[in-house]
Amino acid sequence: MACCLCAKYILLFFNLLIWLTGGAFLSCGILVLYKRDLHELFALLSYDSQLVPSFHNVGYVLIGVGALVFIVGLLGCCGSVRESRLLLGLYVFFIILVMGGELAVAMYTVVLGDEWDRSLPNTLKSRLSTYNYTVPQRFEYDLDIVQKQFSCCGIHGPSDFHDNTDYKIYGNRLPSSCCNILSNGICNESDSYRLGCFQIINDNIQLYSKLIVTVGVGIALLELTALIMAVCVCRNTTEEDEFY
Repeated sequence: MACCLCAKYILLFFNLLIWLTGGAFLSCGILVLYKRDLHELFALLSYDSQLVPSFHNVGYVLIGVGALVFIVGLLGCCGSVRESRLLLGLYVFFIILVMGGELAVAMYTVVLGDEWDRSLPNTLKSRLSTYNYTVPQRFEYDLDIVQKQFSCCGIHGPSDFHDNTDYKIYGNRLPSSCCNILSNGICNESDSYRLGCFQIINDNIQLYSKLIVTVGVGIALLELTALIMAVCVCRNTTEEDEFY
C-alpha cells in the first residue's frame, strides 16, 4: 500500500513536468507560426525536397503535440488522484502513442539528415544557375533574405553563381544581397560574403540539434518513468471506477 501511495505521488509530480513540457511545445509552435525571420529559410530548403517540412507545418505539429501532451498529463493526474483504472489505462495508451510518435520523428530525422548531407546542397546549387537578376521570383526573394540574414553568398560560396547566365551578362557581378557594401550599386565578388549559406545554416543547425537531442532524451526518460508509475498504480488499484 505504501509503495502504491509513493508511486501515486511520484506520478503526480511527473505529470506536472509533462504539463510543463506540453506548454513548451505549444509556446514553440506559436513562436514558429509568428516568427517571420526563419520562414524564408525553410522555404528555401524545401523547394526541391520532399522531406523538408514547410514552416507552417512544423508550427502546427508542435501545437498539436503540445495539446496532446496536456491531455495526457490531465489523464495521468485524474487517474492517479481517483485511482481509476480506466483513466490510467487511457493514460498508458496515450503515453505509448506519444513515444511511438517520437520514435517516428527520430527515424524521419535520420532519413532527412541523409538527404541533407548528400543531395540538398547540390540541388540548391543547381538552382542558382537559373537565378534571375532582372525578374526575381519567389526563390530569388527567399535566397536574398537568407543571404542578408546570415551574411552569406550562394550555397557553397560566391563561385556558385559563375554558371549563371545573368552573372555573365551583367559583367560578372553578384546579386546585391551577397554584399554588405555595394560599389556604385554593384556587388563585386571581391566585396562579397566569402562563406556559403549552407555551411552557416548547417553550423547553426548542428548547434541546436545537440540541444534538441538532449531535451528529447530527457522527455523520453520522463515519459518512460511516468509510464512505469502509472502501471504500478493501476495494478495496485482494486476499487472499480465510479463516475457518479
